[in-house]
Amino acid sequence: MKTEWLRNTIKDFEPYYVAPIAEKYVINANENYFNVLSIPSLKKKLVEALDTFKPQIYPKPMADDLRKALAEYTGQAPENIICGNGGDEMITYLLGTFLNPGDTILVHTPTFDMYELGAETLGARTIKVRDLAGYRRDKEGILEAVKKYQPKVTVICNPNNPTGDLLPASFIEEVLKAADNLVFVDEAYMEFAQKESVLPLIKKYPNLVVLRTLSKAFGLAGMRCGYLAADKEIIDAIGKIKAPYNLNAFTQLFAPIVLKHREEILRVRDDIVKERNRLFDELVKIPGLTVYPSCTNFLLVQVESKHEEIFKALKAKDILVKIYRNSGELPNAYRITVTTRDVDDALLEVFRKELS
Repeated sequence: MKTEWLRNTIKDFEPYYVAPIAEKYVINANENYFNVLSIPSLKKKLVEALDTFKPQIYPKPMADDLRKALAEYTGQAPENIICGNGGDEMITYLLGTFLNPGDTILVHTPTFDMYELGAETLGARTIKVRDLAGYRRDKEGILEAVKKYQPKVTVICNPNNPTGDLLPASFIEEVLKAADNLVFVDEAYMEFAQKESVLPLIKKYPNLVVLRTLSKAFGLAGMRCGYLAADKEIIDAIGKIKAPYNLNAFTQLFAPIVLKHREEILRVRDDIVKERNRLFDELVKIPGLTVYPSCTNFLLVQVESKHEEIFKALKAKDILVKIYRNSGELPNAYRITVTTRDVDDALLEVFRKELS
């Protein structure tokens, strides 16, 4: 293929790569270990709903029933919500709606790669504010950058992926006051943090856009159900570029049922938080290892030596973690999804043995 056929902004673009998986215990993608279909009443409701399911019919373009269910869960109006195939698609739609070539987005770093990658494909420029020591966000630096550059989109991942750091809603409100343009807050992991969401601020700040997902705490990563909440005019604008039938009918059928069973599902979330705290306490005891406090279902770990050896030893135990190779921002680091106690204990055994 001739490279000149490509759009200029993607000629040298490196896509987000997901390697093939062979391991039994996959704790590299922050998935929830809990299968919601193991809840008998939920499974019964789904089977009953399948009697009305017609796969030959196109799904509702705006996922009306799901929007109503999400509105009831979040306290927003249905017209303030737009749904899609996971958070990744919603990030793509948001940036694609508002970024022109040459525009700027502001991110703190390290953070989720898809913000910068999405902006890069559109010909936008990314301004970065590096974290402080210990991977705490530089709040003063972020505010100064917003005021100085007034980026088209300011991105705040909260809690942050991959560090687990949480910013208070009061700080995000400071950013909203300082920004003339959009402030995009990714709250994919907020259910694990169980802290103050900025969703209620949507009524007060028309430049606020919040991303949420059912992939993490609700265990629907395979169903691909993410959503944006914002002022109705922003939602309507994003709807201009949304594919007509972007969210499949089965997800639209299943997700509202899951939301009705959120009490049972979020009890599992509570168990994951307890196990995260236990795993953190055990990792802290291992010499030559640094583990960072987290408000999510994962932990960021750095080692002083034997970086690749530990990764290979984990793979030998059939455990796959997220490894950061040749990373100036995250040297000798792993991101570890919190899972069941037996898998976490096997992981601890590897770290203890390799770093002893």
